[in-house]
Amino acid sequence: MASSFRFLSTPPLPSSAPTKLSAATAPPQPDVAAERLEPRVEEREGYWVLKEKFREGINVQEKVKIQREPMKLYMESGIEELAKLPFEELDKVKDTKDDIDVRLKWLGLFHRRKHHYGRFMMRLKLPNGVTTSAQTRYLASVIRKYGKDGCADVTTRQNWQIRGIVLADVPDILKGLAEVGLTSLQSGMDNVRNPVGNPLAGIDPQEIVDTRPYTNLLSQYITGNSLGNPTITNLPRKWNVCVIGSHDLYEHPHINDLAYMPATKDGKFGFNLLVGGFFSPKRCAEAVPLDAWVSTEDMIPVCKAILEAYRDLGFRGNRQKTRMMWLIDELGIEGFRSEVVKRMPFKKLERASSEDLVQQQWERRDYIGLHPQKQEGVSFVGLHIPVGRVQADDMDELARIADEYGTGELRLTVEQNIIIPNVENRKLQALLEEPLLQEKFSPEPSILMKGLVACTGNQFCGQAIIETKQRALKVTEEVERHVAVTRPVRMHWTGCPNTCGQVQVADIGFMGCMARDENGKPCEGADVFLGGRIGSDSHLGDIYKKSVPCKDLVPLVVDILVKHFGAVPREREEGDE
Repeated sequence: MASSFRFLSTPPLPSSAPTKLSAATAPPQPDVAAERLEPRVEEREGYWVLKEKFREGINVQEKVKIQREPMKLYMESGIEELAKLPFEELDKVKDTKDDIDVRLKWLGLFHRRKHHYGRFMMRLKLPNGVTTSAQTRYLASVIRKYGKDGCADVTTRQNWQIRGIVLADVPDILKGLAEVGLTSLQSGMDNVRNPVGNPLAGIDPQEIVDTRPYTNLLSQYITGNSLGNPTITNLPRKWNVCVIGSHDLYEHPHINDLAYMPATKDGKFGFNLLVGGFFSPKRCAEAVPLDAWVSTEDMIPVCKAILEAYRDLGFRGNRQKTRMMWLIDELGIEGFRSEVVKRMPFKKLERASSEDLVQQQWERRDYIGLHPQKQEGVSFVGLHIPVGRVQADDMDELARIADEYGTGELRLTVEQNIIIPNVENRKLQALLEEPLLQEKFSPEPSILMKGLVACTGNQFCGQAIIETKQRALKVTEEVERHVAVTRPVRMHWTGCPNTCGQVQVADIGFMGCMARDENGKPCEGADVFLGGRIGSDSHLGDIYKKSVPCKDLVPLVVDILVKHFGAVPREREEGDE
């Protein structure tokens, strides 16, 4: 499949001056027995299945996959029959209950059993976060049908999640998605997640390379042009990929399983590769260099080779030890690289280039607000979407605005915001006067609101320990009443240790937990993280204080902002309550 995806022409060589990479000293490589390198899966009737000899000690999810191939729900129209059956009847039989709670995630459908029984969240595939007004209107029409149960969220992977869906409607929704050029296929469980790229791709005067062709190509390969690609749907765990297009590293390469870092070699444009970055409840790890460079022509073949090495050799026991970095640790980076080379066309993979195009000393730019594009006479407008939550009417208004002021295009960002590109400068003032921008999605939010990110929380997610979105807004509003902040501070909230809210990359992070109040009674709380950094000097934050009751967070955050971020306490007017 990989060989069928080729660029018609190589993108133009970026003009950015290259900088040299300093190669890190490779750690000692572990001794790995030859039998350990035997692939653990094999192809059977078009799907990849775990061999019987490797099934001892596997986790529950692996057993569900073995019992019935999840992709058959899509590729063999199993969803059509499943959707016809009464939901309560499906829930009575273990096999169909596993369909509801596990296998439907291969179609991007997540049953909200704990807090929203009988309702599903649907996660889409939206490479590079680029979408259209027509797609946005269709998604609005889907969630509007479900009234107060229906809403949508911008995710931390430049993606949409829509909520409130009932199983009986899924076949029609999938058809509707296809008609507007969308898919939800392979967006959950042990699959490749949405390919992330530069949200300013193609419009940024200072971009290194337009990432859209590459993220689109990745998505086409990953999903088999939205028809399904079962060669990579039985991974040991989820897998994230991004393509870097800017010096700002908006794409967060250090937390992806595979990051393509632009670099030239012998005058040719391509990518150095980082591998293994991930978050989990038990471990967080930054991506490491694979010591490999690929041309644009080998972008898909190397992705395929890395995925197949992970699929073939990855551990399938304890789910906390099944991400790709655990395999890299076991084999050593050179051992892992050699397994990738075995799966490359012609069994070759060039060593990394020393000519990295990403400037190491670069102050990350703010995309919220009005900014000129590289195209003359037009600008992009970054809108702040508070904690990423939108309703059907909001989506319709966003679509109208994109049509009326731009070219019908919208872009989602990993900070849960939305960019309207291609706005003619003569229309900017009228756009700024739109009620939606004046009242809800501001291009000029406060400093703390601008950097606020929150996962779904326990309103909908059964794994979340605390409510996040509304609490994040309320805590931030209260903190702003106590202190004035003059420089950007990114605050991320996540409801549980799965850290979908990516608290470890935030300046200040809040991870939901149970705590005890002053009377020793259990209450909702948060572990507070401090010191995460993004960009060329990326660093994962560390625990600052554990198990803080949520009601005590405001004074703690105020203290942190004053001590570590130069915030100034506001002088309350006398008599102010």
